[in-house]
Amino acid sequence: MTRAALITYAPWTDRAGRLSWMKLATFLVCLAPLVWMAWEWRTAAYPNPMRGLIRETGDWAMRFIALSLAITPLRYATRWNRPVLLRRMLGLTGLFYTLLHLGLYLVDRKFNLQWIVLELFWRIYISAGWVATIIFVIMGVTSNDQGIRKLGSARWNQWHAWVYPAALLSLLHIFILVRLDLYEATVTLGFVAFVIGFRLLRSRGLQGDPARLLKLGVGIGLVLAIFEALFYRWATRVDMMLVLKANFDFTYRVRPVWWIISGGLLMACLAFWRRGFKRPEPPRSLQAKA
Repeated sequence: MTRAALITYAPWTDRAGRLSWMKLATFLVCLAPLVWMAWEWRTAAYPNPMRGLIRETGDWAMRFIALSLAITPLRYATRWNRPVLLRRMLGLTGLFYTLLHLGLYLVDRKFNLQWIVLELFWRIYISAGWVATIIFVIMGVTSNDQGIRKLGSARWNQWHAWVYPAALLSLLHIFILVRLDLYEATVTLGFVAFVIGFRLLRSRGLQGDPARLLKLGVGIGLVLAIFEALFYRWATRVDMMLVLKANFDFTYRVRPVWWIISGGLLMACLAFWRRGFKRPEPPRSLQAKA
């Protein structure tokens, strides 16, 4: 590949091959966790270095995938289209940390094929992780202009809608594996559910309806609170009512349910604000007379 081609396809350049400060800043943000984990490894910050890196790479993979999913609601909420240019970079970064997570897992298992296959079939969270990884790889391979041309825009969008089941499988992997400190995973689950709900509203042309966006946020928040209580009941045998009551205790931190409801409220306010700047259309009867 020539030097000119390298400049054109560099992640910090736009389609014309010019430097994009927004893409450069995003690229550095994507690279920062890798640098931080390398520093932690060097300074022996992990009690169990390999297990610590496996956990962190998995967490960062989920964070970047969630950020890539946030682009579409952000675009429709703010009418700011430039973040769409970052969606591919964020998604591929999520794939990179997913593959790094998988590679470290294989190293930790010493590439023992028999052990790996047994875990694949006997541990649900391992199976979920493998399936999610395969889906992410397929989407990563086709996440380019050539993939869009070969598949066609409509079919490409259908294929890439599988990111939502893959994200849910990744969260299932985290929930079953961790079981205890699931604060971030619970918030992410609520966020992914909200994005899926937003996608359904958009398919019906209702993404700009403030009331529906608020109902979506409140509904998902309440379902999330019940799911969290049920999960902790299954994983730790703790009383469900104690978990539900914890949602009203703000001593330490805001519980996930309130983050999701607040997100729905914010989206509803943005939709209402956008409507205020739209000039209302006259009734159809008056349009016909005109």
